[in-house]
Amino acid sequence: MLTNLYRSAHKHFSEQTFNIWLRLIALTLLSAAIAETGNSSVAATVFVCLIVIVKAHWVIDVFMGLKHTSPLTRRIVKGYFYGMTLLVGVIVAYSQISFQGLGQ
Repeated sequence: MLTNLYRSAHKHFSEQTFNIWLRLIALTLLSAAIAETGNSSVAATVFVCLIVIVKAHWVIDVFMGLKHTSPLTRRIVKGYFYGMTLLVGVIVAYSQISFQGLGQ
């Protein structure tokens, strides 16, 4: 069953696209596993933010097709993703540090 699914998907995608798609799935499962551990450390937050940045880079370049567009368009889209990821990561890390200080 899985082999047939692999062959079917492999026909429709190029080798690079399919490999990146598999990597995106693996990183998503890794992020979900980290979230399920209940680890609320700043290091876990930073690690998940790095995973989000890598995934966004692949999605923007390969699946959105912005790798071959004008540099300005690519910079705007990547800047938005990097900026929002940084903002959310800093807010979550700050709240984790603040709440750990209240618990002592």
